[in-house]
Amino acid sequence: MNNRQRFRAHLADPKMLMVPIAHDPLCARIIERAGFQAVGVGGAASAAALLGRPDARLLSAREMADVVWRTVDAVGVPVFADADDGYGDATHVAWTVRQYESAGAAGLFLADRPARRQRGRTAGGTVGDAEDDTVVPAAELIGRIEAAVAARRDPDLLIMARTDALAAHGIDEALDRAHGCVDAGADAICVAHPASTHQMRRITEEITARRGIPTMADASPGVMPPPTAAELQQLGYALTLYPTLASRALARAVADVMGELSWSGDAAPLADRLAPFEEFHALARPPEHREAVSPPGTRR
Repeated sequence: MNNRQRFRAHLADPKMLMVPIAHDPLCARIIERAGFQAVGVGGAASAAALLGRPDARLLSAREMADVVWRTVDAVGVPVFADADDGYGDATHVAWTVRQYESAGAAGLFLADRPARRQRGRTAGGTVGDAEDDTVVPAAELIGRIEAAVAARRDPDLLIMARTDALAAHGIDEALDRAHGCVDAGADAICVAHPASTHQMRRITEEITARRGIPTMADASPGVMPPPTAAELQQLGYALTLYPTLASRALARAVADVMGELSWSGDAAPLADRLAPFEEFHALARPPEHREAVSPPGTRR
């Protein structure tokens, strides 16, 4: 079983699949070592790691595909990737899917955010209002999914559709979009930002129970008090994503250590807050690399 097949098997398993998004490949190894069965690649974490900036959609499809490749190369578990809006029209969506597939992604998701060239401007050149700027028409999202399904070479590459329509247009519109994406060939669905457990149950009942399609919960802080993984499993979800947990943990840990070093000028008291060198060395040099660089006669 390859990683794409393994990822699909995890989604079919009644046990909740928890997928933290890695800040970088080293962080991906830490996530894998902690026992998670998949690792995520996301726009916010990648923008922070590569640019030191928030997710202002500055990274291109090619740059994000490179992040996917580096992450796939670093771990042995499946990698699930954010493909944003597909980076343009249907032709760009197809190209993005091919790049992510070639990079080794086990799955990806496409959202109904406006394409970058459309976002934030009206025909008169002024900034659009919040509702018009939230999501593209349903037909455009469905077209993205159709283009993605047609473009993949490996049928085991999982394609998820994500809709953000609930907040601006309500649960009925969001579910209509989800059903349209299932009809277009989506393998999984995320209806983002439900406001209550009642809405969450309705999502899983309509998409998972009735149509047999796994659903993803986005555990973004601030959207709502996030349920635990066990509670999400009871609600019928198959997958939950943790978009910035690792990046925020890293930011706090580095800020605390560097702040104390700046104040004291003494690194010695910080030793118990750092990974031992041997542990860090093992993470940065996985077994196959250590095997390759060991002098003749020293390999075990």
